Amino acid sequence: MQQLLLSLSLRFGPSTAALGNLLRQCGSLDFLKENGDLIALYQPNKGKHRLQELNQWWQWLRQSDWKIISLNDAEYPTLLKCLPDAPGLLYARGNLSLLNSPQLAMVGARNASPEGLMHAERFAKELSAYGFTITSGLALGIDAKAHQGALAQGATIAVLPCGPNFIYPNRHQYLAEQIIQSGGLIISEFPPNTPARKPYFPLRNRIISGLSLATLVIEAALPSGTLVTAKHALEQGRDVFAMPGAIHNPMSRGCHYLLRDGAQWLESSQDVLKQLAELVPLTQVSATELTAVTKENPLLKHFVSGINHFDSLLERTGMQVNELNIALAELELSGKIQRIAGGYSRC
Repeated sequence: MQQLLLSLSLRFGPSTAALGNLLRQCGSLDFLKENGDLIALYQPNKGKHRLQELNQWWQWLRQSDWKIISLNDAEYPTLLKCLPDAPGLLYARGNLSLLNSPQLAMVGARNASPEGLMHAERFAKELSAYGFTITSGLALGIDAKAHQGALAQGATIAVLPCGPNFIYPNRHQYLAEQIIQSGGLIISEFPPNTPARKPYFPLRNRIISGLSLATLVIEAALPSGTLVTAKHALEQGRDVFAMPGAIHNPMSRGCHYLLRDGAQWLESSQDVLKQLAELVPLTQVSATELTAVTKENPLLKHFVSGINHFDSLLERTGMQVNELNIALAELELSGKIQRIAGGYSRC
């Protein structure tokens, strides 16, 4: 059956959404095999070269531990399957059980600011510790930091914009192996020998958001591929969170656009956990920890990214000087904030 899926993939090529529609109509691969008039849809050409290509890629996939999962397989991710343009198959290497784990997409700019990279790693680390799988695109910048943060505490999935025999970008070969060795997963809908090309990135992005309960945008320019992912998420009926940033940072403009358009505010992991509280795996979170998450110090809601000046906090909170000083000291002692030149920042 895996060889049949490979043959279908090579025949249909990128993207496999058309193959997904065929499998929905037919109900199963067995239906195709049992109907002679449909055999041409999956049989390789009779030419020797075509058969050799099929056999070579089949051997390579087996030796490289890649599996092919069709739309009708039990392992196929439920959230992705409900999309009208769901890929007909996925190439997958690693821990297949992650496909149906509660996932959060984390995306952002390739040329992100140091602050954005720090927040991406922190959010991924914190949210993966609460049982969420962090899903991203293995790209430079925010994506890479999201994967790295997740590896420190939990699991991550990387979705490729190319065939399984490529890693894009090439410099992330080591990160890809880290993901596999740490119990993560790498997937692609594209057949072998498909290089990364501009039209394939939006297709990849719909899978990132389609696998996930929500999409977190850390930094994004206007326009950008990150906003394409957010657009997919909204069209798929999923939550979108965006992190506010400095008004003069061009990498914050995409987030501010999303926030004006109705995206949810992202300042801390608690913002996500509160919204998706019922989806936090209770077997991995104690009642004490869950209570701590849902009862955040209200002062933190008044913190923005970057420097929070004392006078600005006074104005935003309406607190008295002594009251604010005591509250800030408590947050600093608990490790929620840190004192920096000119004010305070969130940890």
